[in-house]
Amino acid sequence: MRAGSEGLHNGVKIKGAFLTHPYFWGSKPVGSEIKDIEQRQKVATYTIWHLVYPEVTGGIDNPMINPVVPGAPRLAGLGYSRLLISVSGKDLLRDRGILYYNTVKESGWEGEVELVDVNGEDHTFHIKVYASENAKKHIKRLASFLV
Repeated sequence: MRAGSEGLHNGVKIKGAFLTHPYFWGSKPVGSEIKDIEQRQKVATYTIWHLVYPEVTGGIDNPMINPVVPGAPRLAGLGYSRLLISVSGKDLLRDRGILYYNTVKESGWEGEVELVDVNGEDHTFHIKVYASENAKKHIKRLASFLV
């Protein structure tokens, strides 16, 4: 976001970015997320966020973890021209990644955004089970996006 609004030193430009299984969460459930408030607060995403950043303004709805919360910086100002967002079918954070993808698409951002949804896999499967066929295909897909 900052690169989009302030630019980088010496005219450096960021060509693109990819978010693989983005770590987004929020107080209000999205899609198939757990609806019960007490259960939501027991999810690792919630717990880790409060451990790492216990007194952040907005708590679990701070734009750093919930970039689509009202009042968050406008996604139309992303500082690159290409974005790939990768989610996985069994990932608890999947629906947040898809929401982010849709929000970027509808934001007026002039770049190219792409969503990759890998069915049947969990969060960070390409790291945990890196020798699997799905992981190899996924890594190749990420690498091909960079060139």
